[in-house]
Amino acid sequence: MRALICFGFLVFVGTAPLTLSAQSPLATGDAASAEHTDNADAKVAPYTISSRSSGTWVDRDMGSASGKPITLPEPRVAPPSDGKMELLFGAGTLKASGSLSILTVNGTQRAFVPWSPLFLLPPSPFGLDTSTFEMHARQSNFQLLYDGPQIEGWKTGALTKLYMSNSSLTSDTYGILPIVAFGEMRNDDWRFAIGLQPDLFAPRDPGVIPMTLMGGAGNAGTFRGQIRLERFYTPSDDFQATLQAALSDPISTVLLDATRRTTEANGWPNLEIRGVLGLGAKEKLVGGRTERPVELGVAGLVGQIRNTQNVFDLEDINPNIPVRSVINVDGLSVDGKINLTANTGLIGEGYIGQGLGNYAGNIFQTYNPETYGVIRGRGGFLEMFHYWNDRLQVHAGYGVEGPLRQDLPAVGTGIFKNSAYFASMFWDVTKFLQYSFQVDYRHTDYVTLNDNRGVVFYNQFVMRY
Repeated sequence: MRALICFGFLVFVGTAPLTLSAQSPLATGDAASAEHTDNADAKVAPYTISSRSSGTWVDRDMGSASGKPITLPEPRVAPPSDGKMELLFGAGTLKASGSLSILTVNGTQRAFVPWSPLFLLPPSPFGLDTSTFEMHARQSNFQLLYDGPQIEGWKTGALTKLYMSNSSLTSDTYGILPIVAFGEMRNDDWRFAIGLQPDLFAPRDPGVIPMTLMGGAGNAGTFRGQIRLERFYTPSDDFQATLQAALSDPISTVLLDATRRTTEANGWPNLEIRGVLGLGAKEKLVGGRTERPVELGVAGLVGQIRNTQNVFDLEDINPNIPVRSVINVDGLSVDGKINLTANTGLIGEGYIGQGLGNYAGNIFQTYNPETYGVIRGRGGFLEMFHYWNDRLQVHAGYGVEGPLRQDLPAVGTGIFKNSAYFASMFWDVTKFLQYSFQVDYRHTDYVTLNDNRGVVFYNQFVMRY
């Protein structure tokens, strides 16, 4: 599979012109744009303000189209537009938006992590109560969207989104966590983007409240530094094909290495390729959506990482394990969305692969800590959604992941299955205020430790600005 994906990437690059372009981003990611792609919901948290205005980028200095130098005047504050602050420049517009979130998480069993559950920890061996309650504002976020000028017919822009969580998605302290930060160029046929972006591998997300988005329970894919090239083919209003290719950082910065060994790239970037088909003409649907009836995607991934013992002095070296091990990373994902009616539809995603811990796959397990062999596995989720009206939507689904048991260590904390049923509701009380509720039924199976199952309740209030 690796040889086929590499060959496809070479053929794809060989067809690209020397000038590169781009398509517009979404609020939390750029896996697709409302104008070009057939994956317009990828990596978009349902409680955020979707910055669809990026699809209307225009040249604010016509001199830029002919390559003339642009003199930037002093910025000035523009009148509010849709609740967003705008700074106007001669070369474009900078729009600021975001949200303030207060989220409560109440679990009948202790989870990792309690404030944004990924999987359940083993029950108390003494039969003690391990219920938890958390209240935090770490899902508050701030977003900057730059609508740049046209340069020789190419639209330019940039997007940055930050959460108030420190270091990673599993941090329990407040800070600044960049989720996306990239710049792009695009036209009707091509897109080029560089920066911190969502993975092309397994890009779909379920409609849930936690910003961990069911990671470890069927939803693989995360965010990383990436150089991306995309090609769009739209022969008619009823059909669109998109081919995406990216060279990306093998290590995701939003996840942490949970071992005493240092995981790093093995000298090469990862290669991700994805093809997307959009079937049917775009339609205006309930909830302010404009989508095609059917969207289907297939993605492939190849790469390498290596693990090295974390040694502070010679006495730390364990002679029974290799000082370094190289792990091959391979993956194949399929995803899709079907709008059954203007109100109701289905979203699904599935994957298989090995060494996918850095892609939030195989329950974050990449290698066997005893043999240092790669861990293989599979997972996926399926969700049904319904928009009652433009202000109220509900989602319900199931996600599961299961590494191959023979690849897991015989002792320790290995997890061979993690699953969750979920149901969520999002209500826009006003344009600027949202209330959401969710309940999960989670089940985590361990290789040697006691299995656990429990219920998690979420309540969130969001004030948008």
